[in-house]
Amino acid sequence: METTVVSVSAEVRKSPALKNRLAIRMMDAEAFIERHASGTLRKNKRVGMAWRAQYLEERVAYEFGWEFECLTRSHVTFGDAYSEQDAAAITEAGWHIERYLETSVFPEDRFEAKYINVEYPDGSRREGIGLIVRQTSAEFVPKGHIAFSIVSEYDPLMKRWLAAKNPF
Repeated sequence: METTVVSVSAEVRKSPALKNRLAIRMMDAEAFIERHASGTLRKNKRVGMAWRAQYLEERVAYEFGWEFECLTRSHVTFGDAYSEQDAAAITEAGWHIERYLETSVFPEDRFEAKYINVEYPDGSRREGIGLIVRQTSAEFVPKGHIAFSIVSEYDPLMKRWLAAKNPF
């Protein structure tokens, strides 16, 4: 399953409180790059480099939080996230995930806590408890991709949980 993109509701479009936030979400790539992207992305786009991958990385981080990524669905699998033992990293993951869910401002966005396995294009792997973006009104998320964040990473070689990271 990939992240589904839906339209912004009429209620959100009319909300004075979300006016600025919605303007950022609805920006096209050109405007976002000029106003919010890194200098590296702006410069390298201007000189003619292929820039879409870096744009997606920066846009997803800006929109959802610095620990979020977006990859093709074939690189990401997920299942139920289980609470186990008295592991600090799992406790912290629960706190971070709950706060993220409670403070999300777009009603169209649907997040789920999951155990996530990622295989990157270079063959490296990561796994752990985090959030997947099941549905969003962020139109820049490409079809066939899924946005996600590993909040508490598990190291299968060392057989231990790493410290949780705030997904914001």
